[in-house]
Amino acid sequence: MKKISWILLIVLTLVLTKSCAKPTVVDVVMPKDKELNCKELKDEYAETRRFRQEALDVQSAPGANTARSVFFWPALLVTLHNGDKAIKAANDRAYHIVDIMKKKNCDEADNLFRELTKTSSGAISKEIKNLNKLYEKGVLTKEEFEQAKKKILE
Repeated sequence: MKKISWILLIVLTLVLTKSCAKPTVVDVVMPKDKELNCKELKDEYAETRRFRQEALDVQSAPGANTARSVFFWPALLVTLHNGDKAIKAANDRAYHIVDIMKKKNCDEADNLFRELTKTSSGAISKEIKNLNKLYEKGVLTKEEFEQAKKKILE
């Protein structure tokens, strides 16, 4: 009976941890990307920015993250990790889309590239500030903070 209880507890913990990880991690390369026209590519680019913003919102939601850290801290760690993956995937997909747009000589390619590079530097600063807040609240240790900061800067 105890063995079943432990197994049930482990399965429930894994399910709860995964279910709390909200941001959508997009595929960087889709099979038919190169077949899209300029308008469709621009729409795909806009979609990557939406996914990126959703991931940033989930990571910086103070009430939700506070609740996760107090009641179920593994979910907070999974959410932050998944958020990082979602942001990176969205940015990588955006670069991929812009690269295809440049190869197809789409009018908007240069403007979107400038927007993308400008947004990425601002996101780095915001991510480091969010990490610092978590460190100051005691959610992250000094080592975890430094490791995450190094990862962002790379």
